[in-house]
Amino acid sequence: MRKLLLTIMIVALGCSLFAAFDAKKSDDLFYHEEAYEADRDYLLSSLDNAETDSEKAAILWRLSRAVLYITDGVDKGDKDARLAGYGEAQKYAEDSLAIEETPDGYHWQASAIGRIGQVNGPLNSLSKAKPMRALVEKVQNDFNADMSDAWYVLSLLYNQLPGSPISFGDKDYAISYIRRCIDTQDNVSRLNLTNYLELANQLYDRDWNASKRAKELDKMQKDYAKETVPTEKMKYYEGRDGRNTTPFYSAVALGEFSDAQEAAMLCQYALAVYATKANPLPSETARANEIQVFLDKITK
Repeated sequence: MRKLLLTIMIVALGCSLFAAFDAKKSDDLFYHEEAYEADRDYLLSSLDNAETDSEKAAILWRLSRAVLYITDGVDKGDKDARLAGYGEAQKYAEDSLAIEETPDGYHWQASAIGRIGQVNGPLNSLSKAKPMRALVEKVQNDFNADMSDAWYVLSLLYNQLPGSPISFGDKDYAISYIRRCIDTQDNVSRLNLTNYLELANQLYDRDWNASKRAKELDKMQKDYAKETVPTEKMKYYEGRDGRNTTPFYSAVALGEFSDAQEAAMLCQYALAVYATKANPLPSETARANEIQVFLDKITK
């Protein structure tokens, strides 16, 4: 009997040591606890015991994600360490894609490439823009992923880059992309404060009045209806219903108020969302404080 119990204990211990990979555990560590190093360690411990190629690919792109965010926390003056970290994140994404092509693999590969460009300076960042865009377009067009995070990346690219003939930057396309990001985001397990602040900033910088918005949105509606490729269609997403386009956080159509008014509305909405969370993460509190400062600035 004692020998049988010992055997059962050994088998149970072996099962616990080589438990199946739990994607939800990794995502909870990453999104809900922001425990990036713990997530990385869990993923590394799971890698050798992956049961299928798809599982191994999923572990690897999550490793890319974790390492990228860990590297975001490295001192900005330590260029070598940041390049090494982002290079490692890029390698994990590429290893994932070598096993199985997935939208997440391409998304995190693009994110790592973009970070490397930022570390190396404006000219290098500019040179990385088109390859990065190609990867994100692959996510949205080839996989038809409609991925919120990928729309966010496209919005940043189009907003921050110079326009023609230097590059492909376009402020209006950027706003449409961030609107699509917000309309496809996970509102159940994330506060998404960064998305709201990004759109508010872009709108305030553009500064269209209600009359101009109504006219421009009507023009966009025609292009939105005409395009079929996702990344081309979403360049006009802001005007999908013309001046009658109405975001979920407003009871009033976009053609009835200005960019600046919507920017303030977004900040107020984001702060209301933040207030619903009992135990916000430190990063969420920091972002809410940024939003309050920005709201005070544009409404004073």
